[in-house]
Amino acid sequence: MICISCNYEHSEKFCPNCGEKTGTPKITFSSTVETTFATITNMDKGFLYNLKNLTLKPKATIEKYLRGKRKGIFNPISFLVISISVYLVVESLLKANNIVSEEQVNMIKDQTSYKIGSSAGRFIKDYLKFFWIFSVVPLSILTKLFFKQHNFAEHITINSFVLGHVTLIIGLLSFLIFRFSILFNPFIYLGLLWYIHRVFYDAKNKWDSLLKSLTIIFLFLIMLLLIITIIGLLKLN
Repeated sequence: MICISCNYEHSEKFCPNCGEKTGTPKITFSSTVETTFATITNMDKGFLYNLKNLTLKPKATIEKYLRGKRKGIFNPISFLVISISVYLVVESLLKANNIVSEEQVNMIKDQTSYKIGSSAGRFIKDYLKFFWIFSVVPLSILTKLFFKQHNFAEHITINSFVLGHVTLIIGLLSFLIFRFSILFNPFIYLGLLWYIHRVFYDAKNKWDSLLKSLTIIFLFLIMLLLIITIIGLLKLN
């Protein structure tokens, strides 16, 4: 048999020259749909595998991935993007509640703070998916600052798992009940606090790790508000 990748002739299951699998079937529409569906729904690997294990044993799952176990675990960045996409699709279909009433808007609409918030809000509404995805960066800066046992890339990995899982599971469930918009959903931040504490939990310093987790979420909220304010000022000008 001739290898489809390097043209090396062999009779093995995998090409001894380049490692390409022998007898790979031709790509068809049905095979593409089947592969994609299996990747997402398989409970032993893929997207649902992440959901199951990040719910039941988040620390063990993330530590396995960091140690090099990649087989079966859905890529953290892809997991984050898909989770946020699913959340925003549901939110757009069902519509989030406006946390500010029309009367309140009329009272403050001439204030500079309202103008800044309004201009930032329009921008974030258009690019909310990307804003929330990239919020993993300031979150990772904070976890790296307080929990130093991993490098920054590993903190991005950890927080991609955490942010994606919390957004999809806790965020979506609480949205269906209370209709909070993603940025103003307190259950998302409480979920982040819980999962960050679980992932970085240190039995020898349990109160210290809890205090650090609380500080991280508080500073994360401050950073998001600062980013939104800066966006508003830039758009206003």
